[in-house]
Amino acid sequence: MGTGSAFATKMVKESNQAIEAGYRLVNHGEGQFECINADKDCSTVATANVCTWSADPSVQLRAVGSETMCGELLYEIQP
Repeated sequence: MGTGSAFATKMVKESNQAIEAGYRLVNHGEGQFECINADKDCSTVATANVCTWSADPSVQLRAVGSETMCGELLYEIQP
């Protein structure tokens, strides 16, 4: 019974983690912004580790909002 409960709990935790493509917000100046796919998958589950762009780790990745604005902050995928 204990093993079944642990397995069920693990499955619930894993299923709550939604994976989304990470996008970076690029400022082209004069109020022109673009949300560009950073080619990295991230998680919607908030952790201490914000998902960052591998080409420039200072750039935080976000969910896609529209072509001109990125959405919610994303987080590194937890094992």
